[in-house]
Amino acid sequence: MRTIDEVYLVSNPITVTNAVPPSGELGVPESKKTTPTLSRVKLQELELTYMHNPTVFNGINKIVQTIMSADHELVCPDKKVKAWFENYLDNLGNSGTDMSWEIMLSQIYKFQCIYGRSYVEQIFNKRGNRIVDWDMIDPKKMDYAKSSTLTIVMDEFQNPVGYAESLPYGYSVDDDRLPTGLKDKVTMPMNSIFLPVNKVAQIKLFTVGDGFYPIGLIEPIYKTSLRKMNIEEALANAVWRHGFPIIAASVGDANHEPTPQQVQSILEKLRDISYKQELSYPYYYDLKILESKKSEKLSQHLEYFREQEVAGMGIPKPFATGGGEATNRATLGNQSGMFALSLRDIIDKTSDAIRQQLFRPICKLEGFKTVPTLKWDVVGADEFDNKVKRIVSYVKNGILTPEEVKDFIKGTEKMVTK
Repeated sequence: MRTIDEVYLVSNPITVTNAVPPSGELGVPESKKTTPTLSRVKLQELELTYMHNPTVFNGINKIVQTIMSADHELVCPDKKVKAWFENYLDNLGNSGTDMSWEIMLSQIYKFQCIYGRSYVEQIFNKRGNRIVDWDMIDPKKMDYAKSSTLTIVMDEFQNPVGYAESLPYGYSVDDDRLPTGLKDKVTMPMNSIFLPVNKVAQIKLFTVGDGFYPIGLIEPIYKTSLRKMNIEEALANAVWRHGFPIIAASVGDANHEPTPQQVQSILEKLRDISYKQELSYPYYYDLKILESKKSEKLSQHLEYFREQEVAGMGIPKPFATGGGEATNRATLGNQSGMFALSLRDIIDKTSDAIRQQLFRPICKLEGFKTVPTLKWDVVGADEFDNKVKRIVSYVKNGILTPEEVKDFIKGTEKMVTK
């Protein structure tokens, strides 16, 4: 039987199977990633759902607004690197869209919630040795560079080699800009341009399978939203019929066979009945009102689908609808706590992706040894209140002194002392 040091210690590399490889040493994976074949909801449909469904629109906005309302800052152990990045972020928009860092962060979170992914272009200088700016790319226009068989073209490390940005017809495309080694591998769609993988950062939300096409918050509830909106239209038509019912006229009886002129005459009178208070007609005419029945039951189904939408977005119902539902305080508190955990998960995923795909390439090109990261404070009013109560309790019990928490209070209350 082997001893522990024979199995685990790096001093015996022959028997160590899980040792961390030295920095800079690369390995080629033996497993293969494949292009997903499952049908997915078109990104344009997800965008339309966000635009036209009030519950989804408000729910997504509340998630983004809650995340962005929390204090966040750039942190880095190297003060010079931190100062460099703070200056870089303050001057965003010099080469791309005139967009501030805060607006870009908000867009990244919003696109992730809607489409499941955000694309940020890394804008290089003319020499191609420095990243000088960032710009957002519409996710609806982006896809992986694929072969003639519509499979994603990958390198030896099973990473996509680049992206194809599709442009509307009418936009001129000079050339596909394919590198020489990819001309026989990648087949570009018409009216599209090739973007190498090092010039595009794709920030994903939730992934499944090999993770090529991530999932946002709208796709799981897309069909539910579609059904709800159809029921809303039916309910609106039913309510309309109650206020403006259809009037049907039966012309003639056994002793009075109607003529075409009589039928046309009563039709003309009914057409403008909305503007008249009186209507006269022979006794052998029979008028009836056709109206929707039991339309109030449609609202019950409507509420069910609305609850499914809220559940799919992972947001407490009062937050998404803006209503004061009969939810007791304890239950709402638990929901708010779970909502904060969901937001924290989104924040952590996004912050890590920004560090790896946006900050790290710049550090590599600039020669920085440390990579900054984003530090996000507590999210939500309840979490903040609880934190304040804990700090007050620490001070009362002598764990912390007022002097130690003074800077925190000044920063929280945005107090500026001279």
